[in-house]
Amino acid sequence: MTSGAGAVQELVLVGGGHSHALALRSLALQSVTGVRTTLVSPARHTPYSGMLPGLVAGHYRFEESHIDLLRLCRWAGVRFVAGRVVALDPQARRLTLRDGSAIAYDVVSIDIGSQPELDAVPGARQHAVPVKPVAGLWQRWQAVYARLQAQPAGARDYRIAVVGGGAGGVELAMAMAARLAGRGVRVALWCAGPVILQGYNACARRAVQRALARLEVAVQVDARVARVRPGSLLLADGRGADYDELFWCTGAAAAPWVAASGLRTDASGFLQVRDTLQTVDDDRVFAAGDIAAQVAHPRPKAGVYAVRQAPVLTHNLRAALLGEPLREYRPQRSFLSLVSLGGKRATAARGPCSATGAWVWRWKDRIDRAFMARFTDLPAGPVRDRAL
Repeated sequence: MTSGAGAVQELVLVGGGHSHALALRSLALQSVTGVRTTLVSPARHTPYSGMLPGLVAGHYRFEESHIDLLRLCRWAGVRFVAGRVVALDPQARRLTLRDGSAIAYDVVSIDIGSQPELDAVPGARQHAVPVKPVAGLWQRWQAVYARLQAQPAGARDYRIAVVGGGAGGVELAMAMAARLAGRGVRVALWCAGPVILQGYNACARRAVQRALARLEVAVQVDARVARVRPGSLLLADGRGADYDELFWCTGAAAAPWVAASGLRTDASGFLQVRDTLQTVDDDRVFAAGDIAAQVAHPRPKAGVYAVRQAPVLTHNLRAALLGEPLREYRPQRSFLSLVSLGGKRATAARGPCSATGAWVWRWKDRIDRAFMARFTDLPAGPVRDRAL
């Protein structure tokens, strides 16, 4: 997207999620005159969620599983601001960053994802490692892995607890167990509900349960964590369990500043949006990915929706700046889920159908690498006015 001294409108993208990464790429290829684009992100690298289990398991390198936002912005001619937004004032059309600086906008889009709900369980925020932001998880995991590599033979088993029976928790537990196989590590998965992978068909669940058993991951269902203490979990039924490292993958919460903006949110603090991906009470504010709650078509949080929203978001951001008609995004009711099983095997599930095997992992690997290639193999040719 073109930028420079003659810019008359400010488009600001908050967060480097999947929707924004794809939108930046598309906007650069179809520039709009008289618009300056800014991306605000606390981190230069944003993870591709589909490859996170493979990163933990050692199948991918960091650079293979992360989008380099600074490189993307330089290629696109977009200004990159390294910072974290802490406030949004829709009336003033202004964003405030943690360092106190402000950024004005004409149109703003928010794609900051969600984060595990830590405050619902006393002690979780103080003692658990949340799966998001991924940068914190990755830093902690590298430290744990290095420590266990140096662990002397004969040391007592190291206990890793993963809280959350959804796909994120299940994949993380298996990735860790696979990476640490034979190193004297016990991985336990704690699920509050009666089954793991709630909403998946029974055949897919059984395949994943077999994979968990092969990796010797101890699965505990109907095990809601009521309190976290240093080194121990207290369950709602009074049971307790010890841990050496605790990873938190349950619940989904929004950043507090989103609701504090005064824009309408749902009960969990996610921005309520129309099918155009505009917030219900401000046409100049868009949202996509996990942070958006589509009022007319509520759906679970899943990366597939962020990817599918990107073309509509891109069109509508351009249309909002140019005063043109907007399109609507209608999410599908079901989608293909690909669950990594620790090693190079995976389970595919959609509706009542499922399949498991090494070929599913290879299929998933091709899909994931093709997605990342959009940001590593950028089209050649100069962008007319570079912002950096």
